[in-house]
Amino acid sequence: MADHTHASGALGRTVTTVGDQPREFADALMAFLSTARRTRGRLQPLFDDITVPQLVLLDAIEECGRDGVGVVANLTGLTQPTVTRSAAFLIRDGLVRYGDNGGDGRRRALELTERGSEVLAAKRDVVAGHLAGAWDDLSPAERALVVPLLRHLSELVERLF
Repeated sequence: MADHTHASGALGRTVTTVGDQPREFADALMAFLSTARRTRGRLQPLFDDITVPQLVLLDAIEECGRDGVGVVANLTGLTQPTVTRSAAFLIRDGLVRYGDNGGDGRRRALELTERGSEVLAAKRDVVAGHLAGAWDDLSPAERALVVPLLRHLSELVERLF
């Protein structure tokens, strides 16, 4: 097998492999994760009324807020006190409210208000519009693969790390 030299090592370093596909996969995935970490703050200029961390929290609350603050914390990788504090600001701004905890006093359910749902949907549209250029750069074959592959890789990374 031929040597492959590329500049997508885990920290952007040049990596040479000799048919070592698991290593190439690891290097490419680490490069992707590193790029995502470095660039995630670049979305903030798209929003003037909400922060990216607040948007992430709104998304998590929509997904699992009814299961309580602890589940939201687990999904976002934040601590429960951080989620509780951040949720308090979102509650103050009318985007989130405490939900029915089903009689379980140990669990503090969260849910989006109508305004919170509208803000989240609008910001998702802004992000989608911003990323449309990347979608346009994909070939039809890449488009058919990219969404299921990204979802699957997200699940794998979640399990591995």
